[in-house]
Amino acid sequence: MEFRVECLEAVGSTNEVVKEALEAGEPEGLVVRARRQTGGYGRQGRTWASPEGGLYMSLLLRPSVPPAQLPTLSLVVGLAVRRALASLVTLAEARRIQVKWPNDVVYAEAPAAGERRVPAGSMPDAPGAPGTGGKAFRKLCGISLEAHGGGVCVGIGVNVLPPARPAELPGKNAPAYLADLGYGFTCEARGAVDEVAAAVLRELAPLYERWEAAGLGPLVPEYDACAALAGRALTVADRNGAVLAEGTAVGIDEHGRLLIRRPDGTEHPVSSGEAHIL
Repeated sequence: MEFRVECLEAVGSTNEVVKEALEAGEPEGLVVRARRQTGGYGRQGRTWASPEGGLYMSLLLRPSVPPAQLPTLSLVVGLAVRRALASLVTLAEARRIQVKWPNDVVYAEAPAAGERRVPAGSMPDAPGAPGTGGKAFRKLCGISLEAHGGGVCVGIGVNVLPPARPAELPGKNAPAYLADLGYGFTCEARGAVDEVAAAVLRELAPLYERWEAAGLGPLVPEYDACAALAGRALTVADRNGAVLAEGTAVGIDEHGRLLIRRPDGTEHPVSSGEAHIL
């Protein structure tokens, strides 16, 4: 995989530029970046604040895979981003950069006093046993995946440097910045963002080719090893708030579904939804 990178000063949305290129028949490998976005969006169309200092990047891909395999690409991209960000910080900080099903890369906060993580594969001792609350993570990266024009537009937004004016972000996820982890102080601001972009593309190329050839299955162990939700008691709800599953996350399967162990010991695979830690 060889990427062709186009970097713009400002644009409404890099996703929209890539989708126009898909419609025009542009071959696989186009990467569109912007220093700022005025209309950026992430998963389910949620607004993504896009001031200068972040990485805003969209990729044009045309994978030769069965349609059922396509949704798992977002997990592969998450792994690539996680690898890239971990390569830019100390080992201690890298261990706290995790993938959060289905579309985020997060920074795991140190457990607060009195909070407890449920061991993977087990259930809380009793209903109402203390979990991790709703503030166990801060969001480093969001990923979107859109099938369009005979291909796929993959959107990646990474919080690299904090903006001059803190933005109010929708949803419950507080942002984390790579600068908080000690990255970016030894280079010029734009150079720092450029380095993150290069690292993401460098890690994505081999993972994408491996996924295209063999699917998600071979990558499941790596995903589970750095999964933010593993061993946590949670509920998964649809976009309207209806609960789809409740129990303890134990990993993902080769189809990219989150495996939830219910109180009766059975495992229930969930293909989509929002995970809320109890």
